[in-house]
Amino acid sequence: MNDVHAVIELKITPQRDSGFGRIAERVAKFEQVEACFLMSGSYDLLVFVKGDSLQDVAQFVAQDLSTIEGVLSTATHFMLRTYKAKGVAESLGADERLEVS
Repeated sequence: MNDVHAVIELKITPQRDSGFGRIAERVAKFEQVEACFLMSGSYDLLVFVKGDSLQDVAQFVAQDLSTIEGVLSTATHFMLRTYKAKGVAESLGADERLEVS
């Protein structure tokens, strides 16, 4: 069985006295969460998660992440294929090589 990986954007409301930290620490404690980053831009937290299936990740987002007080919205992006990770490029199979023209 292959694990399913996703990146989730969270928009959250900063909390009095703790800013984004309290919610970020709560999110980071879930076993499905592999990494959690405070971001600049149109969303606040970028969360990398792993699950057993698409449904598993979707259920985690719907039941666990989106129900945390202070979470305004989520956007989930499933990773479909890896081309490069941790500085190492994945090799293309013989039938997947890019055409040279």
